[in-house]
Amino acid sequence: MAGIVKVVGTGPGDENYITPIGLETIKLAEILVGGQRLLDTFANDGQEQFPVDKDLKKAIEYINEKRYSKNIVVLVSGDTGIYSLANYLTKHIDPDDLEFIPGISSIQLMFARIKKPWNEAQILSMHGRTLDIVVEVVKQSKMTALLTGSPWTPQKIADYLISEGVLDMKVIVGKDLSYPWEILIDTTLQELAKVEEDYSNSVMVILNE
Repeated sequence: MAGIVKVVGTGPGDENYITPIGLETIKLAEILVGGQRLLDTFANDGQEQFPVDKDLKKAIEYINEKRYSKNIVVLVSGDTGIYSLANYLTKHIDPDDLEFIPGISSIQLMFARIKKPWNEAQILSMHGRTLDIVVEVVKQSKMTALLTGSPWTPQKIADYLISEGVLDMKVIVGKDLSYPWEILIDTTLQELAKVEEDYSNSVMVILNE
């Protein structure tokens, strides 16, 4: 249908984790819009590409210019419904002109890896946030899942929680989830704060048991 923009959740990283309908939707696109990493992973020969950077307004203008004449698919990492560009799109394009195709989020995969249900977990993205919001959430929740990112690495978050009196909690960090080289670190806040390896852009699950 003319003017409809399809938004595909591409999964947690490795292309093997994208859903079949998501992959087929991408193959049929004439234009792909998304972050450069996603374009490099999923674009096919002959497809136009529009890399999305911090200038989201420019991306919206491009989509609106092209969507009535060409089949546009917007790529978002993970799932369309959790800390996604899709939310921004709904504020600037009529939702009736959007079709969301969900994907597997890194949060979902993390809980599958640690074999725990996540229906009661409190979920926060640390991108663009300050650390003070984390303390009360962690103290009041049995389970907190954090999407970490610069400058708030899991180690810095652990160090801050310790400084605020959160001392004896178990923590599991999942880095590079879905890739063959993914790692899981099952430890405590105190031990994690001492680790020097780069664990940025990971999923961090804190257990208040």
